[in-house]
Amino acid sequence: MAEKQHAAEEAAAQTVAQPESEYSVAELAANSKTVFGVMPECVIAAFRVAGKEKATKQAAEKIIRDFMKKEVD
Repeated sequence: MAEKQHAAEEAAAQTVAQPESEYSVAELAANSKTVFGVMPECVIAAFRVAGKEKATKQAAEKIIRDFMKKEVD
């Protein structure tokens, strides 16, 4: 029984230990329509304004969403 609990703890630790993949602006822009529903130029501009060159998918979604909601002067 202790072995099952130990195995479950190891499996949980392995799941948590894997960091989310980071993607370059070029990779995100190349797949922007299918992943984010925006034109590649929007991804490039959003990252340029944010000063980022790489991001996880979740972080990229936030960067792009914030950029797209920005008011134009």
